[in-house]
Amino acid sequence: MPMYNLLRQTIRDFINKVRYPKRILVVRQSDHQSTYNDYFLYWVSQKVPEAVQLFELHYLPCEITDWDRYSLFLPWLQDPLKERFPHIYQYAKQLEAQCYEHNVSIINPVDVLSNSIKSVASRLIRTTGLRTAEIVPITDVEAFKKTLGGLSTPFFIREDWVHGSKTFFIQNPEDVQNVPFDKFIAPIAVEFIDIKSEDGLYRKYRYFAVGDEGIPGPLMLSRSWEVRDNKYRVLKMAEEIAYFSGEDPNHHQLQQARKALGFDFMAFDYSYDSQGNVVVWEPNPFPVIWGSTDNLPEMKYQVPSMDRVYTALLKFYLQRANISIKIPTHANV
Repeated sequence: MPMYNLLRQTIRDFINKVRYPKRILVVRQSDHQSTYNDYFLYWVSQKVPEAVQLFELHYLPCEITDWDRYSLFLPWLQDPLKERFPHIYQYAKQLEAQCYEHNVSIINPVDVLSNSIKSVASRLIRTTGLRTAEIVPITDVEAFKKTLGGLSTPFFIREDWVHGSKTFFIQNPEDVQNVPFDKFIAPIAVEFIDIKSEDGLYRKYRYFAVGDEGIPGPLMLSRSWEVRDNKYRVLKMAEEIAYFSGEDPNHHQLQQARKALGFDFMAFDYSYDSQGNVVVWEPNPFPVIWGSTDNLPEMKYQVPSMDRVYTALLKFYLQRANISIKIPTHANV
């Protein structure tokens, strides 16, 4: 049976079994990210099978009648929700109101998701002393083409609201004429900060903030300034393992930034500038951690890091739900 089908079947097998007096209510939106964290649930079913029975999944809109069943609410939705999916936002707000009424804890309340907007997040993160790129929202395209928002080239044009959107690199002022602004939802111009290391590579670190706990995630190295592009990715296994096996050296500062944003759980992507200062790129309250490495044997070395993040996340959920289940260290079972 294909891995994905097995994953879905395993979740269905467990999801309706009730062995605990309290459960964790999870909601998704059927029109976007409908499988978010499926692999996390599959991982839980394999590593801590008694815990997966606690997660009860629903798609919005849904009606909950028995709130005595739940002690934790997880809105696994999209950010920023209010701005991008106002109809889903209204459904989620109604559920949140009932959570407050019945003393059900919430992780990442949906109003806070607006703080993931890049221009908003950059301003909030900067209040903690961390460096972020200067961001100029583009509300008048023709005016921006004339002034470039006061930015010097080079800079980027990208989306303010959407993760993983196409980025346009503006090297010369005339390049802005070729940007398809009509394809954007909320375009922004973003300062270019050169993060090239002495060895000629660009590095992007991922830090998971699981409440007050910090877990280093993957380290991406690239020959290109656009580090997320796998085409230019460089594998330095020993360096990456050293990062995700230890403690992040910027834990304290990044936790301050998390608190400034108001998130309970999230991930930061960051790099270092030429002076060695941390540059935080953006927060993600719904980070994709990892999935199966069955078809990617070259990535098996990352499994201990995945276990570490998933273990911390499960412990955090159970703690907030006030449910006690013994979890092996890094769930190495």
